Amino acid sequence: MTDVIPEVVRFAAENTKEVGDVLGIGTDKRTRWARGIVERGPVDGTIFYAGEMYPVMGYSEGAFRMLKRVEGLMSINDLAKIGPIMRALGIYTVSINALWGSINRKYERALQDAVNVLKALGVSLGYLFEDEPPSGVALHTYGLLREFKEHADWVHRRLRGLGVKKIITLDPIVATAFRLYYPEFVRDWSIESHHFVEVVADRMAELGLRLNLGRKLRVTYHDPCYLARTLGVVDEVRFILSRVEGVELIEPARRGVLTGCSGDGGLELTQPPVARKVALDRVEELSKTGAELVLTSCPACMLMLRTGFESIGQSVDVWDLASLLAEAMNNVERGESISPSFRRYNVFPKSPHFRSLSLRDLSEVLKVETDRCKKCGFCNVECPTSKAMDRLESRSSRGRVTLINSLVSGDPVRPREVLDRLYTCVLCGRCSQECPAGLHVQELIVYGRAYSIYSGRIPEELLD
Repeated sequence: MTDVIPEVVRFAAENTKEVGDVLGIGTDKRTRWARGIVERGPVDGTIFYAGEMYPVMGYSEGAFRMLKRVEGLMSINDLAKIGPIMRALGIYTVSINALWGSINRKYERALQDAVNVLKALGVSLGYLFEDEPPSGVALHTYGLLREFKEHADWVHRRLRGLGVKKIITLDPIVATAFRLYYPEFVRDWSIESHHFVEVVADRMAELGLRLNLGRKLRVTYHDPCYLARTLGVVDEVRFILSRVEGVELIEPARRGVLTGCSGDGGLELTQPPVARKVALDRVEELSKTGAELVLTSCPACMLMLRTGFESIGQSVDVWDLASLLAEAMNNVERGESISPSFRRYNVFPKSPHFRSLSLRDLSEVLKVETDRCKKCGFCNVECPTSKAMDRLESRSSRGRVTLINSLVSGDPVRPREVLDRLYTCVLCGRCSQECPAGLHVQELIVYGRAYSIYSGRIPEELLD
């Protein structure tokens, strides 16, 4: 069987299924951050879930920096072909650890800081160490939905077998997977999923806590798309920062549910040059705040913002919010319990319902949904990749919806080329926010990717 999937996506998918993370770093390095920090869990059914991104994102950052240096000489798909060969020779993880292990310490520290903050707030939790299964969210992102369903069923069985009832994670992308995707793909999914900032805000309010950083610091906050728009978590961050003495929050022009994208969402792997352009737009906006430090709550956003600031020659540092809170936890003042109102923002239209992942069902639903597109272009105005690619129609929100419609309608368009255009989407959700027809566009993009992949697979015997 041959298919239309780019080599780099195949590399990421195989590593996710076989090794547990996109780059294929391995369990030992993914779990070393937790040694001596947290007990083996779950504790009272609750675990801190590190996931497959945060523990190794520094290696991704190093690879992303290297890609910029070799562009023009070789593509990311060329590099993806080399990885399995290096692994077979036993030099892959040794090499990347030597190159980028020091970068990874910053991401490992964020995980350690998050656990220490939660423990200081009286949250009981453990960590699964080598028993922690990867969420497999990359499979969903890249449209490998049949593979994602199979993986999610396995994860569900494993977590239930370990007695897990509640997940707290620092990663909004895997929080989205467990809260929104798993219930869709896994029968009887009942495990709670919470992002770190939700838990911290609730505990700080319950305990009436005020923290003191012990110094004056002007910060700005980059709302991750998956946290603000997809999960609707915005107010909690502002509440937390308002309770830290010494911190002055300077908001960027685009914030909250209208946040700007940093260029991740899978784009950093499939289309690195485009991802950099999107990141450049965002870091220039953040730099206008004059903040000394940029905070965020997503590992992929940290990567893109850190490399983005480097590209414009600014030495602005980027931290996870957890690391700032860990520093401020040295000075805690407890007061009366308060009851803030944290609004759960719901900005997306209703998701389309797909009966199954058969080509017939995918085609029927995608046809009905994309036929509803009015071609008005409201989505294109806010599309970060459309802007980054000089408003090229086939790389815009509207253009991608049109291509999906053409593919499922049987028009003479090729799945490989359609998939290439769909992979330029960052899945930020601004298009869905703006759509007057009520289309959940990024959901259609993900399922359009799936249709492109599965319809583009050709039995080898037909190639002779």
